[in-house]
Amino acid sequence: MSDTLPISVLLLARDEGPALEALLPRLAFAREVVVVWDANGDAATRAIAERLGARVHSRALDGFGAQRRFALEQCREPWVLWIDADELPAQPPGPLLAPLIASPDLAGATITRRGFFLGRRIRYCGWQSERLVRLFRRDRARFDDAAVHEQVHVEGRIARSELAFDHHSYRSWDACVDKLRRYAGAGAAKAWQEGRRAGALDVALRPPLRFARQYLLQLGFLDGGYGAVLCALAAAQVALKYAELWARTRGVPVR
Repeated sequence: MSDTLPISVLLLARDEGPALEALLPRLAFAREVVVVWDANGDAATRAIAERLGARVHSRALDGFGAQRRFALEQCREPWVLWIDADELPAQPPGPLLAPLIASPDLAGATITRRGFFLGRRIRYCGWQSERLVRLFRRDRARFDDAAVHEQVHVEGRIARSELAFDHHSYRSWDACVDKLRRYAGAGAAKAWQEGRRAGALDVALRPPLRFARQYLLQLGFLDGGYGAVLCALAAAQVALKYAELWARTRGVPVR
């Protein structure tokens, strides 16, 4: 414990057993790893996390924002590093994080995230390397309630770290289709709760506009066939989202 950093790594997991096998051994620099396992997921994932030394809590997923807020409450160290189960550090994190958490006037830091799609690095499509706040003081941060694409809000100065993570969010075709449906449904539910409604023009125009934005304006065509498929899936997700919102608007049963 003496050579570890006072950091809690915060992780959500559902059916990511193989991903955790690759990720958790790389987190030995942190004093604790907190995994919140979706109680509706594969029990083998929980067993793998426990075997690899994580402190595991079980909670049914009712939105990613709420799940991360619960996870943050379980963290005990003064600093928290938020990682997704499908991300891998591109460098050993400890030496890059140690000087940041030693800074008394720092509240958080950003990392670079590099996207991969079906094993291929994506350099365009709007997936150009992102900078995200992932390291923060536990007592200076909170997660919002967003069902998807949740954000952490940090009070204080945010620095730029040199740490990078490789994001393998779509490792197989089945994973692509499953995530497409789940994110479309969550997006439609969130839009409905916010009072938004959809008409025929939303269903007809928003999907091709999304494809054009990512494939043309964000240069997705430079990623070749992988870019074309990725942009097509993004458009399909938008189509499902607004089709469901259209159905809700007209009182059609959704579930």
